[in-house]
Amino acid sequence: MAFQSVLLMAVTILLFAPVSRLSAQVNKLRVGYSSVSAGQSVLWVTKEAGIFQKNGLDVELLFVQSASLMAQALAGQSLPIAIMSGATAIEGDLKGGDFLVLLMLKKTPALTYIVSSKSIAKPEQLKGKKLGISRFGSVSDFLVRMALRELKIDANKDVSLLQIGGTPLRTAALQAGTIDATVLTVEEKFSAEKFGINVLFDLRQLGLEFLTNDVVTTREFLKRDEGTVRRFIKGLVEGIHYYKTRKKESIDIMARYMRSTDRKVIEVGYDFNAEEYGRKPYVSTTAVQLALDEISRRNPKAKETRVDQFFDSRFIKELDATGHIDNLYKQ
Repeated sequence: MAFQSVLLMAVTILLFAPVSRLSAQVNKLRVGYSSVSAGQSVLWVTKEAGIFQKNGLDVELLFVQSASLMAQALAGQSLPIAIMSGATAIEGDLKGGDFLVLLMLKKTPALTYIVSSKSIAKPEQLKGKKLGISRFGSVSDFLVRMALRELKIDANKDVSLLQIGGTPLRTAALQAGTIDATVLTVEEKFSAEKFGINVLFDLRQLGLEFLTNDVVTTREFLKRDEGTVRRFIKGLVEGIHYYKTRKKESIDIMARYMRSTDRKVIEVGYDFNAEEYGRKPYVSTTAVQLALDEISRRNPKAKETRVDQFFDSRFIKELDATGHIDNLYKQ
């Protein structure tokens, strides 16, 4: 937590400096990421493996824990590209923002598992219980509400949703009995099981596609600097290939960013995400529609929109059409 707090304080100072001060070098690019977990680790690996540099970009990575701060930075053009929830970006766009999803790193949710106290053995037993989320409007809130609805549980009537904070706080609250259940990533779930926490449900069983680990920019930045966006997408696609095929090197990089000495926890996260990252990370129209359906419960404007207005897949299409992606995996 201390590491994340220091990063967040530093990022808060950096984010709102005008981009023009950083753009004397044309290839300089700030990219934000919203989680120090394995789900977004391909971004770290792509940078540290020199793949962005090879594609003509000097990428500076900034950790931004707050979704609202990330959205502000994107809207102000001080942070041109971010890895964040595409659903959050779409909701912000509907409220007057200028956000566009470019890639969908994986179709599975970032927070994959509903975990609970040992007294709860079945999902239906969540009725009447207290579920912990980080904050309202966050990815954890979005996923919990959607999962509960699929499980025929009304998030507004059948359970109490409590804003607890990040994973360490939610895990501690679960152990203390302050909450009865929460959602965790695969590596967080692995660690939590050591303390007697019950894995209640794997959200992948719902068979849904989720926008939670996505590349987001603004239409303004795309219009102004399409070449940089194209190079970034190409680099990240090549980074996915590196990640999938270079396990040891990827885990070494992950360990530095996650500040962890527990290689087994990191390996669990790596193995899961190496499998889930898409070789051709197109944005799923099904996932966008699912996000719009959820958002429409709070914002009726979501019902009046077209699915394709929230994403732009032309850069991944270009790479796919030329055979570049297929050729990576033939080497």
